[in-house]
Amino acid sequence: MIKTTLTLHNLSLVLYAMAAVYSTAALSVRRLPLFAGRLIALAGVVTQLVLLVMRWNAGSHLPVTGLFESQHFLALWMAVIAVYFSFRYRADSLLPAAMLLTVASLLFAGKGPMDVSPLTPSIDTPLFLIHVATSFAAYGLFGMAALLAFYRTIGLSGSPLGNERRMMDESLYIGYILFTWAMIAGSLWAYLAWGSYWTWRIKGLWSWILWFYYSGVLHIRNRPRWQGWPLNVLALAGFALVLFTYLGLGLLFTTSHPLLPE
Repeated sequence: MIKTTLTLHNLSLVLYAMAAVYSTAALSVRRLPLFAGRLIALAGVVTQLVLLVMRWNAGSHLPVTGLFESQHFLALWMAVIAVYFSFRYRADSLLPAAMLLTVASLLFAGKGPMDVSPLTPSIDTPLFLIHVATSFAAYGLFGMAALLAFYRTIGLSGSPLGNERRMMDESLYIGYILFTWAMIAGSLWAYLAWGSYWTWRIKGLWSWILWFYYSGVLHIRNRPRWQGWPLNVLALAGFALVLFTYLGLGLLFTTSHPLLPE
């Protein structure tokens, strides 16, 4: 399984890197069809999905329990969102940066163990699938909102249709809804595992801080004085908070969501 995992991991890396390079070239050389960049990125998504299904079948659970698997899952969501926006809004100018973020996520994933591990009894519940899948989908959407905020800040266009703000709103709203579902499922999971909907564990505490942060962003995002660069800063800072909550806590502290073997 490790050999197959490594092969598909490297193939997805190559495809996403090719998508980044080709999309950059196509944006500069108008004779190159932009559509091909989407197809290369889509091939990377399919490769990751094949790897996901194979590891799911081997471990009998959604494979997101360590650094390698969780980073792959995050990269998959970022790639899916980028490809979706490129087809819906012709946001091909987002593909180079989005693919580079995906490549960075996969390269970091390679630092974790690739073996398939069984779930511990405390997390072997259907709520595991709901909680993890929705939280990483939200992370990917918050990451795309931050990327769009960066484009807006430096004056780049993410779409020839001028839909940067609409894409940003979609990313924030849908990400918030999914993260809310993740928090609800996580609370129910905590009750089943530890007998309480809330504990003062550091991961849960910072997850609630993250939820309240994006609640505030959505609350003020349409107020006139928060338009433009203030909203961009909030989106960028929010994703930095996402990375700290997900990676920082998982790698630097002892939590109920470890990323590396203890």
